Amino acid sequence: MDKVDLLRNLSNTNFFSLLTNGELKLYILLLVNAPEIGAVGEISLPQLEKVSGTIPSLSEIKTMMASLDKYGLAILEKVTAWPTGKLRFRLKAPVKGSIVAINKRYDRKMPQLKR
Repeated sequence: MDKVDLLRNLSNTNFFSLLTNGELKLYILLLVNAPEIGAVGEISLPQLEKVSGTIPSLSEIKTMMASLDKYGLAILEKVTAWPTGKLRFRLKAPVKGSIVAINKRYDRKMPQLKR
């Protein structure tokens, strides 16, 4: 699965609504900067600051990455030389079961409206 197919498959799920704006921005930034799914990629922390407007704290970055990991999207490898270094990560290819789980979590969080 390439990155375009990954994004296309995920856009057909309810997962986007489960992520905060910061998590979604970070994931898209990781997706753009990843050499390929499963390979270690990196982005500079100043680049993250440009996208976010301000650089998130190290704990915020770790929290966002933990959320992406929880949903099977990306793994934090390492953050180097805070705040001018790099964020190292690996994109994960969500398996079909995790996409089904994402939809189930969404359905529980967002009860259906009665007509």
